[in-house]
Amino acid sequence: MSISYSGILLDETSRSNLIGMLGDVIPKDWEIVAHHMTITMGPLVHLKGKHDFSNVYELGSKVRIPVLQVGMDERAMAVIVQPPGGISRKIKFPHITVAINRSGGGKPFHSNKIPLENFKDISHLNIILSGDVFEQPN
Repeated sequence: MSISYSGILLDETSRSNLIGMLGDVIPKDWEIVAHHMTITMGPLVHLKGKHDFSNVYELGSKVRIPVLQVGMDERAMAVIVQPPGGISRKIKFPHITVAINRSGGGKPFHSNKIPLENFKDISHLNIILSGDVFEQPN
């Protein structure tokens, strides 16, 4: 079985809290995502040894991730989070896509393209999300 990506799947309470916290600023016609934080594309342990995230992210383990910032542009909204360990260098910053503007051409990967200057610090709110480490099959 091939793996599309590995990440932290938000539990239902964290997902609800995140959506509730940002509900007033999510444009009404946008699609809510608030699903996961990507650790790497493909499996946690690269088949050819290029990376191994399994020493920090044990498959199935519960992980807590503080929310640091929130930002958006015309296609996507995301929160920057603080994962417990490193993530793939190919991911611009550790984040969770909150919502996307499908009618404006937005797709979940556009959250990687939100300019960093569009993010504002919300770490003082002490929002901690939790979820399970998982690998998403293709």
